Amino acid sequence: MMSRRVLPALMRATVCRRLPCNPPVLTGQRFSDVATSRESFVPGINKGKTSTGYVGLAVQPDWYNVMLEKFQALLDKMEASDMPSTAQYRIDVTKWCNFVIAQAKANPDDPEAVEDACRMGQVEELIEMAEDEMVALDAYLEVRMWEMVGTPEVVFEPDPSKDPMGPDGNADTAEKIRRGMEAK
Repeated sequence: MMSRRVLPALMRATVCRRLPCNPPVLTGQRFSDVATSRESFVPGINKGKTSTGYVGLAVQPDWYNVMLEKFQALLDKMEASDMPSTAQYRIDVTKWCNFVIAQAKANPDDPEAVEDACRMGQVEELIEMAEDEMVALDAYLEVRMWEMVGTPEVVFEPDPSKDPMGPDGNADTAEKIRRGMEAK
């Protein structure tokens, strides 16, 4: 059970991570000027994206540069590490990063086209995924998880005419199959 002091601090840390902590500051404007300027404001029209629609996920106006920077940082970190190029994690993350970078470069002025091509949410979510993947990559590199993955032993019987349930089949295998069928 958490103490009463730790829980509010944890909640503040979570909220501050997700919400912008600096509210916009209006200088030199009266309230009436702001009210009249907002009357003609239509969200999303001639102003770019104004909201992600998710609480705590702010719009990233410079999404293109931030996205390229985050995904390239993942690629660079893997390249600089001693993780072998044959590690499946490295292969998968490299393919993902290269795909997202290619989509961003193909549509530098159209975040919706990137979102549609990647099919993983909004560009802000992709940026957040890259940040989270960097944390996972750090853990993967620290523990050297690629060394823990072994090659599975695959038993393959290429002769389809051998039926374990048939008269010439293995009785032990047939019994295991029967028990497995009965368990379901």
